[in-house]
Amino acid sequence: MTLPLIVLDELAPALPTVLWQRTVPSQLAFKAELIKQITAVLVDHGLLTDDDCPWLALCLDEAIVNGMLHGNEADATIPLRVSIGVQTLGDARRWLIRIDDQGSGFSPADVPDQEEADSLLLEHGRGIRLMREWLDELCYYCHGSTILMGRDARHPVLSG
Repeated sequence: MTLPLIVLDELAPALPTVLWQRTVPSQLAFKAELIKQITAVLVDHGLLTDDDCPWLALCLDEAIVNGMLHGNEADATIPLRVSIGVQTLGDARRWLIRIDDQGSGFSPADVPDQEEADSLLLEHGRGIRLMREWLDELCYYCHGSTILMGRDARHPVLSG
């Protein structure tokens, strides 16, 4: 199921249980280590399988690059904030990642319509398309300067 693109004016909700948070300068040199740390935290807490790590890395790459380059205009003096949380829903758990930049956000009208086949060939919008397909939760707040993404924890199938 493809998630709708939701961009709200309101503030993002607080994460239910914060597992980890960092603030980094808006420089792409920090991106790879940040992605590595986030995936390690989720794997260590049993919230992400090794098979899902590359998919999460793609989603994080999109969100971090957008926050650093577009939101914070690659200004190293403007921080990007990243938090990881977990939500328990009965027996299920969902990890949540919140990324906050200091920009003015974006308009959903500027994101290519993923129903159009040619949208995959465009220079922008593919990352959001990927996130809308893979994640179980995706919402932008503060006009798009905060992203909240999440996915239900999936456990590997044990072979007997």
